[in-house]
Amino acid sequence: MKCESLSLAKYIEKSQNIFFIFGPEVILRNNSKDLIKEHLSQKGFNERRIVTKENFDQIEQIILESSGGSLFGSKLIIDISHDQGRLPDKIEKIFNIENIFHNENIAIIINSHNEKLNRNTKLYKTMEKNALIIECKKLKSFEEKIWLKSQLEFIPNQDRKNFVQNIYELNAGNLVAQQNEINILKLTYKNGIDISNLLYKDSAEFEPFELEDAVTNLNTKHALRITSSIKDSEAHYAPLLVWIIGKIVTSSAIAKQNANPKLSLEKSGIWSSKISSYMKFIKFHSLQKLISFQKNVYELDLTSKGLSKKNFWDDVDRMIISLTKN
Repeated sequence: MKCESLSLAKYIEKSQNIFFIFGPEVILRNNSKDLIKEHLSQKGFNERRIVTKENFDQIEQIILESSGGSLFGSKLIIDISHDQGRLPDKIEKIFNIENIFHNENIAIIINSHNEKLNRNTKLYKTMEKNALIIECKKLKSFEEKIWLKSQLEFIPNQDRKNFVQNIYELNAGNLVAQQNEINILKLTYKNGIDISNLLYKDSAEFEPFELEDAVTNLNTKHALRITSSIKDSEAHYAPLLVWIIGKIVTSSAIAKQNANPKLSLEKSGIWSSKISSYMKFIKFHSLQKLISFQKNVYELDLTSKGLSKKNFWDDVDRMIISLTKN
């Protein structure tokens, strides 16, 4: 079986005692591993052996020695940590050990730093059939909020929503920073505490293409945070930002002049999931305003190429304000 980290709780009871965790989000990998260990503990797995690359050669021996359980009746978790790259033969051979998938005395957790797996390999197909594969990929914004809410269950319901929103706004896209804030809250939380005293650093990470949604949804604050984030960490994306803004303006201007603006947007290559926000943007601006924006995009393009003495990032911010406010 295979599942994503957020749905692990639904699958864990159905799985055999072999788990393969992978993906780019280290926080989700750690969360998944903690949940699996808690689940196994309830099933009597109270001993644990940690295996790293220094002792991969001992994996098979450890499994064979523990197959019958310990003298004290406890069961063993074999916790294997794997760095990036191809899985070593010593780990792959685990799945060839006789009765490994039906041994009630051993549980195996393989925690891999690999971001992706090749689904066409014999190993993957064997794991998919006999183990539980947990993928810990980068979360979408709504998934981050779901994850945050699940991590803040120690906070009373009446306060939790505000904490979720504040942590997300300050650390969107950065689960490590979010987890740090959660840990602080666990140590210091009291009813009525002012969250602003705990959350002060904006460490959000945004992708340039997120600007499209922010602008067409007329979300000035969010759009400005995206450009600020990109300016601080990925300034070389400036030409891409010009292209995104130009796409919004040109597609909207053409659609505004069309009897069927939705069809026009589709022909311009706008995804169906974004049509409603584009329609909102088109209704917000007059055709004259949209045409004037096209001139602004041209000037912004010159600035991004160093052909103007203006400050590119100041001009981007001014244009975003013009695009999202009357």
